[in-house]
This record gives sequence, structure tokens and C-alpha cells, in this order.
Amino acid sequence: MNAKSDLRKGSVGLAGVLMQAIAQISPTLGIFYTIAFTTGQAGISAPLTYLAAFAVCLVISVPMLGLARHLPSAGGFYTYVSQGIGPRSGFLTGWLYAIMVMIVPAALAAFTGAVLHDELSPRYGVGLPWWVYALAILAVCLGCAFRGIVISIRFLVAMTLFEITVGLGLSLTGLFSPGPGGVNISGFDPSRIDNSSGFFLAIVLSIFAFTGFESAAAVGEESRDPKRLVPRAIFGSLALIGAFYVFCAWGLQAGWGTSNLEALANSPTAPAFVLADHLWHGGSIVVLIALVNSGLGVCIACTTSSTRTLYGMARTGALPDALARVHKHHRTPIIAVFAQTVVALTICLAVGLPLGPYNLFNLLGTTGTFVYIPIFVLMNIAAYRFFRLRHPAELRVFPHVICPMVSTAALIVIGWKSIVPLPDWPVRLAPGLAALYLLLGTAVLIGRNLRKGRRGWMESAGELPDIG
Repeated sequence: MNAKSDLRKGSVGLAGVLMQAIAQISPTLGIFYTIAFTTGQAGISAPLTYLAAFAVCLVISVPMLGLARHLPSAGGFYTYVSQGIGPRSGFLTGWLYAIMVMIVPAALAAFTGAVLHDELSPRYGVGLPWWVYALAILAVCLGCAFRGIVISIRFLVAMTLFEITVGLGLSLTGLFSPGPGGVNISGFDPSRIDNSSGFFLAIVLSIFAFTGFESAAAVGEESRDPKRLVPRAIFGSLALIGAFYVFCAWGLQAGWGTSNLEALANSPTAPAFVLADHLWHGGSIVVLIALVNSGLGVCIACTTSSTRTLYGMARTGALPDALARVHKHHRTPIIAVFAQTVVALTICLAVGLPLGPYNLFNLLGTTGTFVYIPIFVLMNIAAYRFFRLRHPAELRVFPHVICPMVSTAALIVIGWKSIVPLPDWPVRLAPGLAALYLLLGTAVLIGRNLRKGRRGWMESAGELPDIG
């Protein structure tokens, strides 16, 4: 292994970069496990909440597209904010993102393991505990991350295409064989919104079902044309998932029966399983496979995002040099890969066993909401400053002023609505946990990076790799 080297350049095309972003969004998990909540809050208008969330996420992505085109770095947010605001803010932004996506595989592996246990044990008599499945998922993630970006992307392409096919297939079946109420477009009629507060809360949840589109930047340096492919993948992943969520919400509600949506909202079993058994005559096993695909896919994608962010930060000296060490054959950030695995494994077992897999998933997922808010707000500020100070000829009012202001206001409102009223235990710990991430990052920044004689990284924080 070389002490410091480059990732494998030119090994991923548009499809691979696109699937990295889509997999981290986790399509089937995103719709199959939010449709009951959004229906409970917004009723028949649930499809409209996904459409509104899609519009908000598009506004959030606009300033990011310009940054991704100019700054094709594995450091992602670290590089964006370092260039636009400064290295201190850049470090904290990169730290928050790296820690968040480093921990996500622990939550998703636990959640997917619990779903497998709960479905396989009563139906097929397979009584393995959830943590056995979780360990297997994390082992696959380690293998993919160690072997390199090509095999990781191949996994993601195959798994993501399968889960999207299942989601679309179940939704289409619902439209062709609708339940009570038939097929209608009432879900897209704003006049049918009868609970504006619930509708807004459903939008809040739906917005964070879209997060992950930014991870296209993580594989930019390993793509064939990052300045062109990464912006396309960011926009393309949002557009495809937006259409997927809206269509699936419509189809799942129709299949269940728009005259009986209260039962969908209160279903003790995920509605997708119930619908698959009804419409596909016991086909819930197909949905289970799709959900496992989705869970495994997001774990692999998050592992790629976290290790590339750690690598991008360590390459400039903001984190220990060891995290920038690249395997001489596979061209993967090998120390970062093992660090990611150890953290995910430790949290999955040490926290997941006493707290429970579903509580762990809900807690860490909600924590991610509070972490994303300052990241996106800082990115908005960075985009404006970057174009105003470094590329003034390209500064435009809509993408660099209006969109950042609108999305920042929306994110602040989302954060407020997420804590007022305070959620139930253990999710109410999420704001404090997000603050802990920030405090740890601040401690590293002050205790390590701002010490006398250790500030050289600040001159390199926003540097770009030689991408040829």
C-alpha cells in the first residue's frame, strides 16, 4: 500500500455515478416505509407531499450543481464550503457529513436485519436474530469497499434496478387492480388537503426521504468526466426518484383503496407487504428481497460516501494522513474503509442490542435530519460566496441568491417543526446527538488542527485533485 496516492480514475460512467446517488437515497425503503406516515398525516393527498418535497429538494440542489461542476473533489461538502467560506467552516461541514454517513450503515444494517427476522421467522421458521443479518450486511459492505469502486457500483446498479422494478411493478399492479375507490387523481388535487399541519409534516419526512442525491460527488474523482457527470447525476437522481416516489405513492394508495386509507395508515405491517400478498398472491417475499436490496445498497453507498469524504479531508491534512492511504492494487482508501467498518459494527451492536434495531434506526435517521440542515445551509452560503468572489461573471440571481435563500428558510422551518413538539423517546435524543457530532468536530478542529504548527492544512483545504 502506498502512503498516499490517488483513487482509481476514469473507472465509473454516468450510470455508476447516478446509481451511487440513487442507492444512497434508498428508493423502496424511502417509499415503502414512509407511505403509511404520509397517508396518516395527509390522507389521500400523500402523493402531493412527495411532489412538494421533490420541488424543495430541486431548489436545494440548484446551488450544489454549480459547485459540483467547478469543484470535482471526493471531499464534497468539505471542499465546497472550504472554497466558499473558509477552511474552518469547511472542516466542520465535512466532519458532520462524514460522521453522519459513516454511522448510517449501522442503522440500516440493524433495520434491514430486523425486517428480515420479523418476516422470515413467523413465515418460514428461520429464527436467526436480527444482528446476524446485520453483521452479514456489514461484511458485504466491507468486501465491496475493499475491492474497489467498480465492484461496488456493479452491486449498486444490479440491486437498485431490481428494487425500482419491484416498486414500480407493485404500484402498477395497484393501478390495474385498485381497491375500494378505484383509480383517481384526487391525490394531486390541492383542494383535497384537509389537514394543512399534517400535510406539512408529511412533506418534512418526504424531503429527507430524498437525501443522498449529493453523494454523487463522492465518486466524482473516480468517474470519467466529473465536471459533467456529477451535476448530471445529482439532478438525474432527484428527477428519477421524484417521479418514482410520486408514482408509487399514487399506485400504492390506489391498490389499497382510496376509500380505506385509514387502514393503510394504521397497518401494523408495512403496507407494501400487505399489498404484495393481496395483489401478487403471497408475493411479499419479492418485496422483502427488494427491501433487503435497498438496505444493502444504501449501506454500500454510504460506505463509499464516508470513506471518500474522509480520504478527501485527510489528503489535505485536516484528518490523520493514514485515512488518505490507498491500497496499491484496488485503489481504495483502505484505512478509511476499515475505520468505517469498525465504527458501523460497534454502533450496530453496542447501541443496537440494548436500544433495539428499530429504535436505533429511528434515532440515527432523525439525527441525520438535524445534521443535514446545517450542511445544506453552509453549502448555500458557500455557493453564493464562491461565485461572487471567485467567478463573478457566472453569478446569477436565481441559482446563487434566490434558491439558497428559499431553501435555507425551508430548512430552518423543517428543523423547527422537527423539534416542536419534542418527539417521543428515543428520537427526542436526536437533536442532542447531532450537537454531539458538532462538538466532537469542534474539539478536533481546535485541539488538533488549529494548534500552532498544525495549520498547514488550511491552505490546502479547498484544493482540487488532478483529474486530467
